[in-house]
Parts: sequence; structure tokens; C-alpha cells
Amino acid sequence: MQRSKPGNRFRQILQTFPSPVRKYLETIPQSGGMLAAEHRRAVKAILKISEDDLMLRLLPMAKGYGAAAISDFQVGAVAKVRMSGNTGEIALFLGANIEFAAQALTQTIHAEQAAVVNAWLQGARQIDTIAVSAAPCGYCRQFLCELEGRHMLSVILQKPDSGKVTKYNVSDLLPRAFGPRQLGSKSGLMASAAQPADLNLQSPSNDAFVLEALAAADKSYAPYSQNYAGVSIKTVDGRIYAGRYAENAAFNPSLSPLHTAIVSMNMDSLETDRKISKAVLVEKPTSISQRAVCELILQTVAPDVRLEYYEAK
Repeated sequence: MQRSKPGNRFRQILQTFPSPVRKYLETIPQSGGMLAAEHRRAVKAILKISEDDLMLRLLPMAKGYGAAAISDFQVGAVAKVRMSGNTGEIALFLGANIEFAAQALTQTIHAEQAAVVNAWLQGARQIDTIAVSAAPCGYCRQFLCELEGRHMLSVILQKPDSGKVTKYNVSDLLPRAFGPRQLGSKSGLMASAAQPADLNLQSPSNDAFVLEALAAADKSYAPYSQNYAGVSIKTVDGRIYAGRYAENAAFNPSLSPLHTAIVSMNMDSLETDRKISKAVLVEKPTSISQRAVCELILQTVAPDVRLEYYEAK
């Protein structure tokens, strides 16, 4: 998980925008990779461009967050997100691919996943459109088909050679998809009707850090295994990030709670790579467990840190 001076890259891209909009775009790294609704409206008005064009303009910024330690191929994604029932509350969330050196390629977090997770962890209700700097692979198309409102989800692509922009419905990119309905789930990831899992620790604890992981587990998405799981990580500079398990009907695109916590940390660490000093996993173990995969990834990103483990019921 390495990046080459992403802060410098961000500032270079920022200079390609007219001066009046820079003050709004500068808030993106301060807001965990989000362009808030009021700032999005201001930028659109000043530039006099469409929503789709703004998303495409932000893709180079999103790519700057990429941590492509293996491929050296950065991919960026920008998601247009509804933050509430109010149609005016539309924010844009950035995401980028994250690779883990010395680990199997299956552990990679794709840019589309990162943008979706970034939005989900910050309270998104639904993703309407996602722009990507490279055509989404089949794995990502499957991941997007898990989202609530997936039948209306659009994907924007721009050909690097011609600049031609195309817009697809996700159902066109993955026809006859295998999704939540096939496994008996009536809703998807980010469903507004989703209820907390109402978990309690097997052994009570007053540790705020443990309770942060429990709260994340309570909001995780595990309709197929009921393996509700959450992680909290602390960095050496005292910042805390929580992640939730995100399941997928096809199983393989599922993301462990540590993966999603790392997405949150990655989108909040533009200047330097933050080092993890503490990590806690809380889960309701069922036929599966997140413990082994979280220990595996933690060993890669923070080899001196032991994963603290708590069971919930």
C-alpha cells in the first residue's frame, strides 16, 4: 500500500481548475474524499458544466489517491450520491484502487469499491452514477450490482484517446446478473430500510475503541451469512477509522471490515501514509469469520500490531 506524493499530485491537478473553484475543491481531502453538496453546486455554477462533466473532471484527483504497489496502475472513481431523501443533497465521493504488496491479488480493493465504500461509510443513501477512469472489470460490475437502486445506476466512461464519453446502465454492463434477489434478499447495499443488527458483546466492555468496532458491525451488510462484523483502527497520530463488512451475492467481491476501514483511512491521508497502531475486530461469527482475513491484511500493513478480537451476539 504505497503512494508517491499524492498531496503533490492533488495540488498539480487543482491548478488545472480556474482560481474561483479551487477553494471548494480544496475541501475534498479535508472531507475524506467528498465534495459536499453545497460545494458541488458552487463548482458547477462557476464552471457552467453538467454533473457528468464535473465527475469526469474530478477523476484525475481520484486517481491520485491510488495505492498501486503491485501494478503501478492507478484507477480513480467518482460516485454521485444521494445523502438524504432531499434531491438537492447530492454529494460526490472519490475512490481509488488499493493494492497490498506481498499479498494475493484477490485482496485488492478496486476503485469502484473504494468510492462506494467511502460514500457508504459517510452516510450515503443511494448511488445514482459512477464515473471511472478505466472500464470497470467484471468483478466491479458484480460489486455494483449489489447496490440498492442498481437498476437505475449509470456508469460514465471517457475514452482516453478520443475523449468520447459514453454512459451505460449497470444492467447493460452485466446482463442477466446474479444478485441479491437470487439469494432471497429483497434489498441491497445502502438500503435505507436496513435495520441495525442490534448486537451486544459476549463479554461487556467500556472501551470506546471496542464500542466503535461494535457500532460498525451493527451497520454492516451481511444478508447471506449474518456474519456482522466491524473494525476500528487507530493510527500513530491518533486518528480513528471504522470499517464494516460488505457482503456480495457472488461472495468473492465481498469486502472485509478491515478493507473498508483502510479505504476510509486512505481517503483521509493525502499527504502521508498513516501507520496503524491499534486494530480491533468485533463480529458475530456464524458459518464464516472475518478474523483470519483481517489478521492477514493487518500483518501486511502493520506487522507489529496484533488484532484484538471480540465476539458479539
